[in-house]
Amino acid sequence: MQLTVKEALQVYPLSEARLVAGGEGTSRMMKSVNVMDAPDIADWIKSGELLFTTAFIMKDNETDALRLMRRLNERGCAGLGIKLGRFWQSIPQGIIEEADRLRLPLLELPFQFTFSDQMNALFKAEHERSNRLLHEVMQKQKKLMQFALQQQQHRNVFAELATVLNCPLAVIGSRGHVLYGSDGIAGDSVVQGWPWKSVMHRVKWNQGSCHRVPIKQNDEEYGFLLVFTDSALSLRAEEELFQQAADVLAFYMDMTYREHINPTVQDEMRTLLSQYLDNKMTVDELTRLSENKGVHLFQGTYQCVLITLEPSVFAEGKLLKQIHRELQYNPLMQFTASQHFQIEDGILSIYTCPTGRDYGEELSAFLLSRFGDVLAAQEANGESAPRFWISKMKQEPKSLREAYQECLDTRQLARRFGMKDRALQFEMLEFAYVFQHVPDNIMENYCNKVLEPLLARDGDPNQVLMNTLESFIENDGLINEAAKQLFVHRNTVTYRMEKVGSLLQMDFKKTNDLLKLKLVFTFRKFVRDKTSARPQAQHH
Repeated sequence: MQLTVKEALQVYPLSEARLVAGGEGTSRMMKSVNVMDAPDIADWIKSGELLFTTAFIMKDNETDALRLMRRLNERGCAGLGIKLGRFWQSIPQGIIEEADRLRLPLLELPFQFTFSDQMNALFKAEHERSNRLLHEVMQKQKKLMQFALQQQQHRNVFAELATVLNCPLAVIGSRGHVLYGSDGIAGDSVVQGWPWKSVMHRVKWNQGSCHRVPIKQNDEEYGFLLVFTDSALSLRAEEELFQQAADVLAFYMDMTYREHINPTVQDEMRTLLSQYLDNKMTVDELTRLSENKGVHLFQGTYQCVLITLEPSVFAEGKLLKQIHRELQYNPLMQFTASQHFQIEDGILSIYTCPTGRDYGEELSAFLLSRFGDVLAAQEANGESAPRFWISKMKQEPKSLREAYQECLDTRQLARRFGMKDRALQFEMLEFAYVFQHVPDNIMENYCNKVLEPLLARDGDPNQVLMNTLESFIENDGLINEAAKQLFVHRNTVTYRMEKVGSLLQMDFKKTNDLLKLKLVFTFRKFVRDKTSARPQAQHH
């Protein structure tokens, strides 16, 4: 029998009983039912037994009764049901108070039903419950088989699996990071105690259970499947179902990995891309040879992302391999249709832009959110962390080399100016790209010259005006956007900008003045970031 006392109280005729004390203990698991008819019952009781009594052995001495209750609680008694009318007309207050203190459920049993009536009803309810659960498990197994046989592309297999099992899930990757979590499940709490042993394990979770099942295929370990159930106990058939679900998931992840990261195809694609990027092959030849291998590089407008580990002197191939693998098989990584290839100094990704617009900002935010845990962990340990260099949108396949070069230029400029951004778009640095050979001292002198009237002011208003001007320029001269960023009213920004314009002798409606300030704040950012990065560079 596997019922909580609370569940047992819903079974007729025990449902006619009254819970008089120990309500906080109704989550106790009830494994069997027994009748208390001997004074030494405490020596024979088994953990999880619910005891029924007429109070015959308790009626004469309340002190002995209290001592017996404590002993029953120590032995793991699930609860005590007392049938009134023969020896007790009511349960003594001291007994009630002690049951509350022990959190031991104390029931007043209905007089009109025999103990056997109630015991038989509980066993019948448990039998029906077990049959129902077995039937549900069998139905889920059928759905799981159908799920495993599906051949659809771009599936969110984690969400689909949660639907098949009809349970909240979490999928933990090989690095201990959350790949997927059902609503209300994902979070740091699900990975407590990491790393885990690669064996199936069940732990308590709220009022139910969490089944932790390794996801592995042959010698390859992909992580863990966590299945959350309402019941504190489970049937063996249910645990077998969860193991089968993990096996299906492992097969899918392994198959997807091998389809997309076939070592032979990867090596051949690396060679083809290297030849193309080195001007030893035309884009038409690259496209034709790639398609012969089943790799379709271009499906419309696209953007490139180069993922490298910085600082590269500490770069490890294992981490890049893990990132490459995750980009392929994790459905949460599918921002748009994409292809990912390990090349000499990182991973080159080609993302399709289905709407024909630049996805730079969205790509940046997407990659940072998906790999946030890797970034934080690597940086905390002083190790190489992934950085993302994003090209502008390209219309033609022939622009692939140009897109790749933009990624390299973005990386080079970030290094030169000591920029700490984890993800950078070429478009953000395009302005600086033109002026990348300007020496630092000339940049600084130019900034001081243009901003001198603001720099000469004393006190807090100086910094407020400078911050307002910087926000105004960052938001391309849009008052409303600058006000949102500064958390002030747009009229406040307008007033401040009038003061700034008067001090700098500039008209912000003129493109020339806006361009001049855009250049100034670009230079200021480079100089500031480079200065703040120097101690870190010396440390390495």
